[in-house]
Amino acid sequence: MTKKQFILLCGAVLLLGGGFFLSATLRKLKISVPDYQEPGELVMVDQGWTPAQRLRFHHTAQGTRLIPYAWFLALEQPCYSPFGCKPFADQSYLGRFGFLASKPDPDLNPAGLPVGFAVQKDFHDPDSKTTYPVVGLNCAACHTGQLRYGKYAILIEGAPAMIEVTQFQKALGVALIFTKLLPLRYGRFETKVLGPNASDEQKRVLKQSFANFLTNAKWEKDATDARNTYANQAGFARTDALTRIGNQVFAVDMKIADNFTTSKAAVRFPQIWDASWFDWVQYNSSIADPLVRNIGEAMGVRAAAKLYGANASDFDNSVDVQGLTMLEQMLSGPGPYQGLTSPKWPSVFPPIDRAKAARGADLYKQHCQGCHLPPPAELVADLNSKQPLHWREYQQGKRFLKVTDVKVDQIGTDPNEAMDFINRTADTGALNKGRVTAGQGLELVTRGIAGKFFEKAAFTPDQRLEVTGFRDPSAPAVRSYPIYKARPLNGIWAVAPYLHNGSVPTLYELLSPQGERPNSFWLGTKEFDPVKVGYDGSKIEGGYRYDVTTSGNSNHGHLFTDGPKGNGVIGPSLPPDDRWALIEYLKSI
Repeated sequence: MTKKQFILLCGAVLLLGGGFFLSATLRKLKISVPDYQEPGELVMVDQGWTPAQRLRFHHTAQGTRLIPYAWFLALEQPCYSPFGCKPFADQSYLGRFGFLASKPDPDLNPAGLPVGFAVQKDFHDPDSKTTYPVVGLNCAACHTGQLRYGKYAILIEGAPAMIEVTQFQKALGVALIFTKLLPLRYGRFETKVLGPNASDEQKRVLKQSFANFLTNAKWEKDATDARNTYANQAGFARTDALTRIGNQVFAVDMKIADNFTTSKAAVRFPQIWDASWFDWVQYNSSIADPLVRNIGEAMGVRAAAKLYGANASDFDNSVDVQGLTMLEQMLSGPGPYQGLTSPKWPSVFPPIDRAKAARGADLYKQHCQGCHLPPPAELVADLNSKQPLHWREYQQGKRFLKVTDVKVDQIGTDPNEAMDFINRTADTGALNKGRVTAGQGLELVTRGIAGKFFEKAAFTPDQRLEVTGFRDPSAPAVRSYPIYKARPLNGIWAVAPYLHNGSVPTLYELLSPQGERPNSFWLGTKEFDPVKVGYDGSKIEGGYRYDVTTSGNSNHGHLFTDGPKGNGVIGPSLPPDDRWALIEYLKSI
């Protein structure tokens, strides 16, 4: 064998070996989401908002950060082409993760990004103490639904979104890594961010900022990978909200890797109409104060806080309390049922059988009302009575709905969300409060952030009371009990999949015996079934296969079956005709 032949053989072996490892790496980096589908003819249902209010809800900033705004617009999709890829920010790409198209607006949405993407020009970075424009997510990303039926796409404000947050975050990370590793791609990125005539100093600063951002991201990625924190992916329409908020606050913001905890309690994004006027919110009925709730939500989608180092107790943060307050007031309105209202069954769906619905109303009163309360018309009448049965009075005469709490072992649904929140503890590090429960830690940080805002804005006691939803300032804002909340069911037809963890795809299957609930189904499509009422659970390429045997995914409980109540049984077996009648009634409220 000649020397030249030997070199060629070695090169071939290395190429084959390298190809094997490259192939394995590319498989790990693959983004798994369905192809983008155009939504069709958009239908808007009346929910009490003007077009201007809808736009503000869709794009008002909350102080959250994905990446700097200019970077986001310059970033290319994580494809493998050496000749460049299409923009990451294209709707045809972001729509694959379920994000809904939105219209450009010169003030709120200049680049025409999807619903839930918010541009903040004056983002305050508590680590670097600098201010710069960023793009982040707001609450509309997870709480704006769309149901597709035939040629129609029905937009539902405040409904759960069919988005895949985990794959989106992965795609964003891979796109950033490719930008760093591929010189030509970084060159295009640099030119788009800085322009064609940037100075050497501008280029140096950008490169350093980019490297610092990836270094911080790598610390978090390495820490969560080492602990297998997010091995149990939530998939479409769900996230483990309380665990993610806790991981952001206790681990990322406090810079304590050992505070990361494993996510095993993904929940469906909840519907948010009427929630401002509940006495307690979250599926596990754990939060009362709306400002505490909204600050926690903002931190869960990556608002930043510096909770480490000598000045940790300053609670320096990026949370936009004014933006949160505006969004909350839009949702709440001045009183119950005066803000965002639940959607009515659209005229483009098959019409409601009113006779069947009337029969269903009697069944609802018999089987459901004890936990889920009377329908809205009766609750409104009760609200306006002198001695309401279902409402409690708080500060300044404001009345809040007493939502029913049901013990976990009674309702029998997956216990993980409630129990994980009860059992979680965290080291508060530089805040010097020792080890606390998740509830104590969340209240400590969110009230600390709120307090700093009140001091800086010089709010009066009355202004503070309004922003905190007229709750008693001395009352606990956060609690942790083994309970789940049974909220009223107006608009329930628009919020599939069902149960708090989204483990049952349709209303009909929810009312059926355990054996008739599917053990697996697919999420990722917005195609709606108006008969069984829910999403089509058929296999969709790139979708999420929901497996009820995965930790946190149980579809047990909330059962209508013959036998004593308790341990998941809430009522007697319902024959099919009763199930259909109940569903027809639930379409009508």
